[in-house]
Amino acid sequence: MIETLLLSASVAAQGVGIAATRASDGLRRRRWVVAAFVGMAVSVALMSQALARGLSLAVGYGIWSGSGIVLAAAAGVVLFGDRLPARHTLGLALVIAGVVVVYGGAR
Repeated sequence: MIETLLLSASVAAQGVGIAATRASDGLRRRRWVVAAFVGMAVSVALMSQALARGLSLAVGYGIWSGSGIVLAAAAGVVLFGDRLPARHTLGLALVIAGVVVVYGGAR
């Protein structure tokens, strides 16, 4: 249970870090650079704690990376006005399906 909470928080921190990376404008806006580094550092630290508490690396990394991909795409659309062609949307749907399958198999 705690592993799931740590992993969820890690994914959220990763989403913040990736969005801040985009907002940093090529690392030119310092406060966003700091937010990006902090978000990613917190994400890795939380993932490390989830793994230390027994979360399988294969399951943890699969969920962490897949969820991060989807979160980054969603942040791009919502915060930065990115467009997702149908092909990309289908790919993201497949990633979501993969995360659901991996998570469901780990329970």
